[in-house]
Amino acid sequence: MGNYSLVRRFLAGISGQAYARIAYAINTVVLVPILIGAWGLSGYGEWIALTALATYFSYSNFGMVTTSANEIVMAIGAGDQPRAQQAYQMSINVSFYIVLPIIIGFIFIFSLVPVSSVLNVTEVGQFGAISILAICGAQLWVSTLRGILVAVLYSNGSYGLAYFVSGTSKFIELIAIALIVLIWAEKQVVVAGVITGVGILDAIVIYFMARRAASWARVDFTFFDFGWIKKQIKPAIGFALSNLSMQGIVVQGPRVLLSITIGPHAAAIYSVYGTAMRLIDQLLLMVALPLEIEIARCVGRNEKEKVYSLVIMGMQVGWAVFAVVAFGFLSTGGVVFRIWTHGHITFDLSFMALFLVMAGCNQIGRINAHALIATNRMYGPSIVALVGCSVGLFFGGVASNYYGLVGMAIGIICAELFYSLVMVNVSMRWLGRSMMECIYDTCNLRMAISAVVAWVWQKVYMRKEL
Repeated sequence: MGNYSLVRRFLAGISGQAYARIAYAINTVVLVPILIGAWGLSGYGEWIALTALATYFSYSNFGMVTTSANEIVMAIGAGDQPRAQQAYQMSINVSFYIVLPIIIGFIFIFSLVPVSSVLNVTEVGQFGAISILAICGAQLWVSTLRGILVAVLYSNGSYGLAYFVSGTSKFIELIAIALIVLIWAEKQVVVAGVITGVGILDAIVIYFMARRAASWARVDFTFFDFGWIKKQIKPAIGFALSNLSMQGIVVQGPRVLLSITIGPHAAAIYSVYGTAMRLIDQLLLMVALPLEIEIARCVGRNEKEKVYSLVIMGMQVGWAVFAVVAFGFLSTGGVVFRIWTHGHITFDLSFMALFLVMAGCNQIGRINAHALIATNRMYGPSIVALVGCSVGLFFGGVASNYYGLVGMAIGIICAELFYSLVMVNVSMRWLGRSMMECIYDTCNLRMAISAVVAWVWQKVYMRKEL
């Protein structure tokens, strides 16, 4: 029955994630031609540079939200409700008493800096730039709260419905932005406000779902435990540094740096190619996020063999997704880019090949990283990864002065490869396996097919038994 419950939860999670990832992918892909058509390549590039800068506000929670969410899931998996309640309560209070003031402080500091001239955002201007940063800061704080609330649903295995709410929010956001940009010709500041407003509504829905799902998910603003914070510092720093490595340096870093050194148009071109490749991420997350939750539950029950099986399955799915998407872009990229960007950006096969190599390097250790994040084991490897990714971005920045966008892409490829190798090595040592075993089992298609058949058979058989 335990394995059947896992299969049922996992399949429900995948179906919910499929809907959410399709919504995220459509949102991301469709907004590119809408915004480029309305604002031009330069205006779109300014939007990309400012929103990339705003993502650094997310580090104001020091990674504690994700690690606390993992703590809640593992505690419920181990049958320890008091520990889950403590993590939930403290996370809520930390977001109000620590994270919110830090975000406000960052916004105040940015208001004193000539952001528009530093990032070359001449169309948006200084006031518009600060307004966008402030609105995005509010949205990121709301996302922090949502991340804590949704952990309650994850711990109960009810994550399929949470994914459905997330996907629906993205569709609403897309429709709202399309209307205000295409009909009323609104600018970047209003679009930022729409994104934040939809995020608030999404968080409210998740709040009421969490209250209904767990009686212990109640808020007490007078509760504060410094001992709990002390225990969370290492795993929180580990996740924060890991997220900084991948999102802050590898994904957003080139966009900000290119806007400063070459101009917003370069950031826009790099972002469009990057967005195309992140489609692989959206598809992979359909499996990776439910896997992450199940891995946390398995670790709570000390089931390492099951964790290893889940990691291998995730890696096999990841490479299958990569192969399909890569073939699609290489065969139809010219047509897609011409329609997608209104002819503003020409499809370059060699440049797309570089981004495919970049995505492939990311795939090597992607699921392993999710396993380490889910179990709060990122502290050591994240420090090493941060150094490697920083060196890669620095190399890319230097190379871009001589080779343009190609130089930046090569630097980021090195960063992605280094990060992945660190994640695979650390996760396999934790699971008592070698990297060669991991490679062999990932390439073992017979093992993968047998596992899928066994799961389907078990599902059908158990339904008959029920």
